[in-house]
Amino acid sequence: MSVTLSSLIRDGGFFCPHCGKFHDITLKNVINERGAVRRLPQVLAARGISRPYLLADVNTWRAAGESAASALRDAGITYSCHIYSENHPLPHEHTVGGALMHCPPDADAIVGIGGGVIGDTAKILASAAKVPYIYVATAPSMDGYASPTSAMEMDGLKVSLNTVSPETILLDTDVLTAAPRWMILSGYGDMAAKYVSLVEWRLAKIILDEFYCPAVADMMRSALDAASENIEAVLAGDPDAAGVLAKGLIMAGLAMRCAGVSRPASGMEHYLSHIRDMRSLAFGTPAELHGIQCGAAALDVIRAYEHLKTTRPDRTKALAAAEAFDWDAHAAYLRENVGPGAEAMIALEAVEHKYDKSAHALRLERIIGKWDELCAEMNTLPDSGELCAFMKKIGFPAGLAEIGVGEEERQILFRCGADIRDKYVLTRLLRDLGLPLTE
Repeated sequence: MSVTLSSLIRDGGFFCPHCGKFHDITLKNVINERGAVRRLPQVLAARGISRPYLLADVNTWRAAGESAASALRDAGITYSCHIYSENHPLPHEHTVGGALMHCPPDADAIVGIGGGVIGDTAKILASAAKVPYIYVATAPSMDGYASPTSAMEMDGLKVSLNTVSPETILLDTDVLTAAPRWMILSGYGDMAAKYVSLVEWRLAKIILDEFYCPAVADMMRSALDAASENIEAVLAGDPDAAGVLAKGLIMAGLAMRCAGVSRPASGMEHYLSHIRDMRSLAFGTPAELHGIQCGAAALDVIRAYEHLKTTRPDRTKALAAAEAFDWDAHAAYLRENVGPGAEAMIALEAVEHKYDKSAHALRLERIIGKWDELCAEMNTLPDSGELCAFMKKIGFPAGLAEIGVGEEERQILFRCGADIRDKYVLTRLLRDLGLPLTE
């Protein structure tokens, strides 16, 4: 079945005959046009909002905040605002606390003006205050426009907090086209990651019988296709293409909302990025934009899957590896290489029991019995050589090595990546098969 952005907004979601669920959304409006920022007063007036609180950083305020504020003054709408002095505020408690402390108690809406961190922080405020959230995008840099979650670092651990989706998204295509090239590429990278997440969602369905909805998967695939087809035109300065790319990113967020889980949009490639972010927070090591890291990691993960599907499961080898696995040694490795966030990861295992030997034996039998079906799913991944060539063509870093990840750090990312969430991803499959996590 075909689901479009306009039909989702019109109907508030859709009933899926495949999974038998009604997938609801709360997004009510997307204004996707040149000069869309100047429509903010109209959006607020339609909802009876008279005391909005604007949240931005110094860069996003220049890109769209000044124009938004000018439009509000012209319309006679009183607003308050907080502008972070940092060029790139970080996704952690300090950033949220600053936004909260500057927020007037009588604010009747939160308007996030910016990218991922600004949007995620604004969602937390809107959720806590129970007021509408309006989003003014300043770059097509990530897929979190419409998602109902906020990706933050809490107590050193990368977490996904349940918050709210925006009621309205304003996509000013002139602003989007003028965004820094690296941020535009980040949006493409966040979408390229979906090659992996969509396949891993199917693998989890086959191995663990997880919930899976083909209609939602098709939504995500359509969004991915839009990103791939339009990225070159966006980089060339085409506002219409920027609007199409941004709509694709919105559809990605709505797919997560419809699925009720992040499965359609996030897999092993996101976990590699999350571990790198956590290490950066703990040790001051380098990190890149979220979408850059995810897209680069996706190519490494696809290469790993290409190698994996040339093998055959070996029951004896897999059971021996599971028997030899030392959880205490692994926990010590997490503490050494991830930092304080490792404690939350270790605590998760007490609930998840990923490494339970009896559960492993059951999964292994399922994997062996379904190996041909699993390989058929892996075959739907793009050819790594062709994807690498396209990434190089548009100036995107083709693999983790091209964003400064050396072999030692790459080993750390892969060894630690599966422990952030209870989600079946590449390294969990490799561990179940008793295979090396990296080649």
